[in-house]
Amino acid sequence: MASVHDKIKTEVMSEVYANIDRIYDSIEQHFELDETRRSNVIKSLNTLKDELYFVVQTTPLS
Repeated sequence: MASVHDKIKTEVMSEVYANIDRIYDSIEQHFELDETRRSNVIKSLNTLKDELYFVVQTTPLS
């Protein structure tokens, strides 16, 4: 059973990471960001990825 849950979690993380990357791409396409703002956006999205990774790794599926 654990391997099924692990597979589901892996798929969820892959989808979440891809969506976060699409968010960044969309922001990059539609807005003219200076380097400071671009850096802050990247830092924030990476923080979000880290937090979501932690939740997925430490929380059982419902």
